[in-house]
This record gives sequence, structure tokens and C-alpha cells, in this order.
Amino acid sequence: MDKTQQEIRKIREVIGKWQNFLIVSHKNVDGDAYGSSMSLYFSLQNLGKTVEVVNELPVTPLFYFLDIHACVTKEIRGKKFDAIFVCDCGELSMIGKYPELYADIFMNTPVVNIDHHNGNTMFGTCNFVDSEASSTCELVYDLLRADEKNITPQIATLLLFGVIRDTNCFKNSIRPHTFEVTGKLLALGAEYDKIIFHSYKSEKLNYLQLYGCVLENLISLKEGTIVGGIITQDIFERYGISENEFGPQFINETLSSIEGADFAFLIKEMESGERKLSFRARRNGFDVSKIARHFGGGGHIQSAGAYTSESIEEILKVIGNMDVGI
Repeated sequence: MDKTQQEIRKIREVIGKWQNFLIVSHKNVDGDAYGSSMSLYFSLQNLGKTVEVVNELPVTPLFYFLDIHACVTKEIRGKKFDAIFVCDCGELSMIGKYPELYADIFMNTPVVNIDHHNGNTMFGTCNFVDSEASSTCELVYDLLRADEKNITPQIATLLLFGVIRDTNCFKNSIRPHTFEVTGKLLALGAEYDKIIFHSYKSEKLNYLQLYGCVLENLISLKEGTIVGGIITQDIFERYGISENEFGPQFINETLSSIEGADFAFLIKEMESGERKLSFRARRNGFDVSKIARHFGGGGHIQSAGAYTSESIEEILKVIGNMDVGI
């Protein structure tokens, strides 16, 4: 039995033996974090378990079409849990302040770490980590597939949602097993058309106007081999969009497709004053996670991000000067 199967067996033993579980993912939840944590939530509930799923920041309205955001709370209500599932996090700090605010819980509860990011710190009691996987949702399917009758159409949809969002609709980070999992999820009732419509065919006019504003002021570094944009709070306010509503489509579909560029970046100013950085490699041979790690973030070779309080000038200096070649 290989290490992956050993970790899956250990997690299944935890689920079979215990009753009370907490689920958390990185605080600025994306499609893969949401899909993996919520599919686990409903799967454990279907097994008769007591489950809470929490997130430090509100779920983005972009995910409201799944109609389950009310299941996620900010406060942890329980006092004691048998295990904590942490989904889609390279390190525990990505979940926010929960380990500090609920120190007794986090110091005394086993942690199940399910993730696919490069450089995962293996912070869990159990570590089901595979950096070759397309998404954490792909791994959650592997965890659940021994009992496929428990994978309802709702759970299948959540898992496929995470796979589609993290691969940008199968454009990156895929492997043969990704398509095997996708086929299984479709056979189990995953609503592919619903995911695609709400993820790629529902762009609002004010979003397109914002895109135009950023493109008009596009930043070009190293003779156009690096391109990117900046969205300040003033720009978000001008077009009536909150940072929490702004998904990855712009950098995934537009900035990272500009001919001649090796990679793209997007700098978003948050209400807190922090800046959220996103990086996407346009083609193979470039590891944008190097830049993300410089700013305390992480991710994948072709897709990475970070938060920083550094100035725009310093951020652009790092982006322009760092060697990200593989």
C-alpha cells in the first residue's frame, strides 16, 4: 500500500471512529476550497456525523448559485471536536485567526490536512497531500469514492465545481486521473451545465467596464514579457464591485492570454489596506509561485497568490526583477 492509500485509510478510520468534526479552508475561499470543504460537510452529515464548517471571511456572492452559503458560519459554535479537516491550505496560517481565537480546540484536536499545493508544510496529524492533483476536490473524491452511494448529485456538483474552477475549465494542472474523476462525477449527477453557466457565461456589464479600465492602464514589464493590472478601492467603488465579489476570470481569461507575455499579475487593493496578488503563467517554463512565496504566499507553478502590505512600487520591483524560470 503506497503512502497516499495509507493516508486515505487513516482518514477513513478517523471518520468511521469519531462523531464531531470541524471543517475549515483558507479564509479567502475560492472554488476548490469551497467545493472540497462543502462536499466533505454534506458527506459527513449523510453519515450521521455532527459537522460545522466555518470561514473567517464571507463566501463570495459568485458562489451563491450553489445555494449553500448559509451553511458556512464565521464563529465556531462547538467546544470540542474529534477532528478538524483543513482543506486546500498549504499551511495552517491560511485559515486565518482561528488557531489563536480557539487555541484550546486547535491545540487539542487532530488535524486532517487535505491539499494539493506545492510546499505544503505537512501540518496535519494526517496529511493527504498530492501536488500532482488538479485540485483538492480531486483528492476529496478519492477519499469518498469507496462509498460512491454517499456521493449525491449535490456532492458530485461541488466536487466538479472545485475541479473546474482550479483548472480554469481544464486549461491547467490536469492529469489523466482528473478526467477519470470528472467522468465519475458526471455519472453521479454533477451539474456541469450549471457550473459552466454561472462560472463562465454570467459576466456583468460593470465587470466588463472595470476590465476595460484596467486594460487601458495595463502595466508592461521586461518589454512586454510580464503584463498586469492594478485595481484600487477607488476603481472597485467606481464600478460598484466589492473585492469579495471579484473572481479570477479576468486574470485567467484575459491577462494571462496576452500574446508575448510569459506570465501575468493582478494587484487588488482590499478594504483592509492589504494588497492581494495573483500570478498566472501563460506557458510552461515559469514558476510564478516563487514570487508569491517572496510575499509570504504560495500556490502552484502556473498559478499562485499572496497578500502583502508592501507598496505598489516595491511589488512591481520584485515582479520585474525576480527570476521565475524553471
